Amino acid sequence: MKFFLILTLMLLAHPAFAQDPSSALKATPVTIPGGEGGIGFDDMVYSSELQKVLVPAGHTGKLYIIDPVTLKMTDKGGFSSSAAYEKGHTIGISSADAGEGLIFVVDHGRHELVAIDAQTGVVADFTNLAADADIVRYIGVNHEVWATEPESKQIEVFTVTPGAHRLLKAIELIPFPDGPEGLVVDHARGRVYTNLPHQTVAVDIGAHTMASSWPNGCEKSRVNALDERRGFLFVACAEGKASNFDLNNDNKMLSSLVTDPGPDVISYNAKLQHLYFTSSTSATLFVIKVSDQGALSLIAHAPADRRSHCVVGDEQDNIWVCDPPRGQLLRYKDNLTS
Repeated sequence: MKFFLILTLMLLAHPAFAQDPSSALKATPVTIPGGEGGIGFDDMVYSSELQKVLVPAGHTGKLYIIDPVTLKMTDKGGFSSSAAYEKGHTIGISSADAGEGLIFVVDHGRHELVAIDAQTGVVADFTNLAADADIVRYIGVNHEVWATEPESKQIEVFTVTPGAHRLLKAIELIPFPDGPEGLVVDHARGRVYTNLPHQTVAVDIGAHTMASSWPNGCEKSRVNALDERRGFLFVACAEGKASNFDLNNDNKMLSSLVTDPGPDVISYNAKLQHLYFTSSTSATLFVIKVSDQGALSLIAHAPADRRSHCVVGDEQDNIWVCDPPRGQLLRYKDNLTS
């Protein structure tokens, strides 16, 4: 009897069980064609402009575009590829974003930034990257595309010329002392947020210079997510922690929540006020509620895969989690009432 009491207390002390001993979330596998041997997923995004989920499928050389309403999946190929799955994402494509009717894709094998016409799937333009890139994001206010190049400690900035000939042109390199890791655009405040190993940095969108930086409490920073309306910036730590910073109050930390180690790409549903966080160590998806005061509280968890390090939510309240070893996605419906 004493043994079972101790075991129960140990489970309740674990962050995944402390507030929610059972999960209402159930995963539905979504097969990626040709992914049976594994896919090195990394960055996944939901495009509000296209109302689609963009899934760069690593070494397959394809970008998969998913309609979250119909679940119809289309693909765009022609990127660099390799015959075998790799745990990392040094081959193929790792990141994509959309804007101005284009989809921008980072191609590792060719060290290129590629712009695809979102309607036709035809390549509109491509250009060489200064170094191997990680994350790409479109910034609509000044018609620019930014790509992080962590190994070279810089962000590369490209202009996008609208019109019949939508040309990409590299215009600047923004240097960093380390990193940068992740890229989140805040149009309301004219800032882009990224991370150094132990700090979060705000970069001025117009000036292309660091506007501020602050300690984020991470042993090793990963990526960020944003509640633009309420001014909350969420930072993921590799050791397994989510923190919330108030962008309207000198970047003050409002709350911090310990989960499990191994998060990488995180996501946020502004309508539900839910933060999505995965652990590639414990193979768990965490759903975290964000109060109006900025407090973080765990409201649900669900099984994922031990390499599920990336997640994205969409406007249909789906949660998409990568499952690299099986080359598939796990889709959950966020119907939580909290």
